[in-house]
Amino acid sequence: MKPSIIEVHDKSADVYDNMSVLIEYHGHEVLFGLDYEYLYPGSSVLDVGIGTGLSSYLFYKAGLKVYGIDGSKKMLDICKKKEFATELKLCDLVVDRWPYEDAKFENTVACGVFHFFEKLDRVFEEANRVTKIGGTFSFTVMVSEEGLLSYTDTGSGLSIYYHNDFQIIELLNKYGFTVLKYITFFVYKTPDKKEKSMLRGYLAKKI
Repeated sequence: MKPSIIEVHDKSADVYDNMSVLIEYHGHEVLFGLDYEYLYPGSSVLDVGIGTGLSSYLFYKAGLKVYGIDGSKKMLDICKKKEFATELKLCDLVVDRWPYEDAKFENTVACGVFHFFEKLDRVFEEANRVTKIGGTFSFTVMVSEEGLLSYTDTGSGLSIYYHNDFQIIELLNKYGFTVLKYITFFVYKTPDKKEKSMLRGYLAKKI
């Protein structure tokens, strides 16, 4: 039986930040860079799948109020110890209704999350609901140059899903967003740095 996404992240919580350094993962910096010109101090950002807080710490440094949801309690416990998030809530991202009211946030971000899910309709629908009109929605997806749909990660046993441009643009259009810009970047799959994965960071605006 394959482990659940939450189980895997609970087990890796203590080493997550160090592992991100070892595999040269810069998705959080990519998204912050895409978002930067649309941010202002005192506004809010919901970090979807906040984990240890790596993905939204730069938003906090820029003066934003950070709210976070995640399915892993152990990840949230580590994030809480960093003492920068305004509020953290335990939530299954693709099952639960996100625990915030409509149009609460100026910005919504999901970094290093979507490749764990085959279907993204639920998260795009909820992102639309909690983001203010004119607000931003930034996220990363894993893309395949060979047109693959998924693979099984040998380390964790999890299925990893690719999402191509057509799928993403279709979802954004369906759920009330328009693309502002995107960028492609790479990350090593493992610390031995023998193989890379290609990712794409998107910035969209709720219309």
